[in-house]
Amino acid sequence: MIDNLLIKIENALASTTISSGYDMKMARFLTVEGGEGVGKSSFIELLSHRLRDKGMAFTLTREPGGTRIADEIRSVFSKGDDIEEFTPEGEFLLVSAARAQHVFHKIRPELEKGRWIICDRFADSSRVYQGILKGVETDFLESVIQKSTYGLTPDLTFLLDCDVTVSQARVAGRGLVESRYDLASLEVHERLRQGYLQVSRMFPHRIQVLDASGPREEIVNQAISLIEERFHD
Repeated sequence: MIDNLLIKIENALASTTISSGYDMKMARFLTVEGGEGVGKSSFIELLSHRLRDKGMAFTLTREPGGTRIADEIRSVFSKGDDIEEFTPEGEFLLVSAARAQHVFHKIRPELEKGRWIICDRFADSSRVYQGILKGVETDFLESVIQKSTYGLTPDLTFLLDCDVTVSQARVAGRGLVESRYDLASLEVHERLRQGYLQVSRMFPHRIQVLDASGPREEIVNQAISLIEERFHD
């Protein structure tokens, strides 16, 4: 049954076509990745303020989510095992469905308008959480990523990285659970961290690793310098 479902999903994704190219002089697609508690939200908030001060037109978004249907899927994803236990493939396909809606209805249209996109998580999160952590088979995972993104790849990814004892102290300091992964063991969080570093080695030109243990202002300064260096035109 699951094999037939996977085939149907792949066929549905394949039946929708969209050009993967856009005017690189007009827009850039930036993503921010990292495990729980590395400070992605505060990083994105400060980065967006800095870019806005430079007069840049951009759109902030996140995954799972970003459109009405994708946000509904996020709600199911967030409840996760409270409803019933996710299979690794089921969790991955759920996130991929949200991603397809997100790319088609929000990310791509905004890029075509000439607006930059800053996205909190994208396909690299699937490579780590559902691939490396949960064992979804690599060829299948990459095939679905290719179809659910319509071939769209970020121009630059910032990977926020720090020791898991630091990140988990931040999670504890928040005083609330924002993700079901917040409750995972230090061992799981270390696997996530090493998974992200593994993915960064797979895409060394695109993924820039930033030390997230320091002051947020310094980390954002590094990011701004990398953006200016990479997209100076």
